[in-house]
Amino acid sequence: MAACCVFLGSILLAIILLIFFYSPDLPKVSLSSLSVTKFNSTGDHISGYLNMQFQVLNPNLVTDFFYHDVNCSVYHDKDHLASTMSPGFVHPAKETRQISVTVHLTPGTTARGIGDDLATYDFTEFDVKLTILVKSLFRSSELVEVSCDDVTVGLLPTIGGHGKMIGPARMCQVS
Repeated sequence: MAACCVFLGSILLAIILLIFFYSPDLPKVSLSSLSVTKFNSTGDHISGYLNMQFQVLNPNLVTDFFYHDVNCSVYHDKDHLASTMSPGFVHPAKETRQISVTVHLTPGTTARGIGDDLATYDFTEFDVKLTILVKSLFRSSELVEVSCDDVTVGLLPTIGGHGKMIGPARMCQVS
């Protein structure tokens, strides 16, 4: 009887220690593609759609993540261009999920310097940020920020132009 109590007590202690001290690894995020459609540019004013595909890996062996709505923001230099929300989802341990996000740049969106970039080159750089409230079974909700900086995008700045990310998928910084 005493051995059974010690055994059950040890299991209970292990569970308590796990709950208070186990910190799951943050997800790993890569931007696998970014394409631009219906792109228009007049000086520093732009419009169009940025279509992005992210690959999100949950590296944990047993911890599932519960993502609340995913906020995606796009910047050019320091200028915030636009944001959009994507629905949350459950992310099982050791699985990779794809997140598709489209950000609409409304006519008149200001991106200082983009006119100069496009007059000199056929590309420019964008910064993409994801902000996600993430919960796991043993932890309270945590705000996770993902930064994909200096994403080079080749553009054809004609009316109704288009473009795409230059180079392979890129790992994003997760904090």
